[in-house]
Amino acid sequence: MRNRRSFVPRSAVLLAFATLLLVGCWRTSRETVFSSDALKVVAVTESTLDINISEYRHYTRYALYVHGDTLTDSGFAALLRDPDAGSDPFVHTEAIVLDPRSILLASHNSDGRRCWTTRLIDTGATPILETINKGSIDCTTRQAPRGWRALYDESSNLLLIREQPFHVYPIAGYWYPLWIQGDVVALYQQQKERERLVVKLAKISSGEMLAEELLPMDRFAEPDLHQASAEARQQWLLDNFTVSAAPSASIRLRPDNRLKTISPEVWAEYKEIERHNREEDARVQAAGEAWHNAQREQLNRDEAERQPPATSP
Repeated sequence: MRNRRSFVPRSAVLLAFATLLLVGCWRTSRETVFSSDALKVVAVTESTLDINISEYRHYTRYALYVHGDTLTDSGFAALLRDPDAGSDPFVHTEAIVLDPRSILLASHNSDGRRCWTTRLIDTGATPILETINKGSIDCTTRQAPRGWRALYDESSNLLLIREQPFHVYPIAGYWYPLWIQGDVVALYQQQKERERLVVKLAKISSGEMLAEELLPMDRFAEPDLHQASAEARQQWLLDNFTVSAAPSASIRLRPDNRLKTISPEVWAEYKEIERHNREEDARVQAAGEAWHNAQREQLNRDEAERQPPATSP
């Protein structure tokens, strides 16, 4: 006789298989990335199989523990001491070990409208949380030479973070750090309004500009440095420029540089596309303003019609 308990209807099997195809395989792993006397940080990674590409997608958040207990959202808010934090849950998306007693954290609230970059320090008793940056876009750090991290504040200014000994150096402007030697950093920036690419050397401790090389955009193509690794950025610099920090800072384009160039015809095409985009943006903005004005006028007319007629004395 067939064991009825072991029988699974074919429809149930098909339903389970269809569900698996829709959501993919899912798993969670946990790894301790930092542990001191009072603090512990665990990376919690959720992996989901994307059946469209047959690869796992990974999402990592960090769980914080103080004296063995979970650091709750209210506990983190108390350490943060920021009235803008509100009562929403926190999501910790980056944890970088700075030294045996502190970590660099990137956190945001559940709706993603506010974020913080902080330094969490084990004091042996109640931890201390130092706010380094606060914003509404992204508070995670970016690529920088070894031993450093880059961060951008709400006004898009660069914050260079030295991991050991920990220190934050503000540098005005949105720059990509390429290379660091001593107190000198090589930085890259596109200045589109001035139609040039800039590679400069600056003093980290003061932000003072020491030397620079200007590349006209009508001749040189913009390099793809945004997603490049710190090593790739440094290699791009050394492949194309002669750089010196001492005895005096200097930078100059190498005669055998590998920079990509563009022809006058390609530059003209770029300018034409840019002009077309500006005109299209202006048309869209004008149409939007005209629609809002029409709505406002209609509301004013409707309001006037609802007013009772004036009575004669």
